[in-house]
Amino acid sequence: MKTMIISDIHGYSKNLKRVIDIFNATNCQRLLVLGDLLTPGPEYEEVLKILNSMRYCMLCMRGNNDRNIYREDVDFNIIDNYLNIRLDQNNVFMTHGHQFNRRNCPFLEKGDILIQGHSHIAWMYQENGRFFINPGSISLPRDHLGGTYIIYNDNTFFLYNLKEELLLTLKI
Repeated sequence: MKTMIISDIHGYSKNLKRVIDIFNATNCQRLLVLGDLLTPGPEYEEVLKILNSMRYCMLCMRGNNDRNIYREDVDFNIIDNYLNIRLDQNNVFMTHGHQFNRRNCPFLEKGDILIQGHSHIAWMYQENGRFFINPGSISLPRDHLGGTYIIYNDNTFFLYNLKEELLLTLKI
């Protein structure tokens, strides 16, 4: 299933709108959002509206800045701590990254994939038979790449910047 992975929106709608346009144009079927959705950005109402519109194809983690999201106008589920999912035949441990991360992931076995956000720095690599994926931040990147996101398709992760330039590929 073609899947887009994003993280750390922080209440900024411009780049979220951009990645949703890319999501639709590339025929992605599922959106994984790794947390830090609304704060401290100024456009949290617009971000909330966009995320609500994606609720039927979205899995969303609660980030360290999302602890107070218990609003009546949130129409999607926000999952605390971590979630185990499958991408094709691959076991994936999905988390925001402030509690469980590449340095603290006791559930990861050989061949498994950790997908985390939180650091605002994109990376993809394999170590000791385990795969570590971070899409960076679409709004507040801490690397030289600008806003970044990942598209997963056919056992491969593709890291892009917001200009839709392919930056890195990792085959599982």
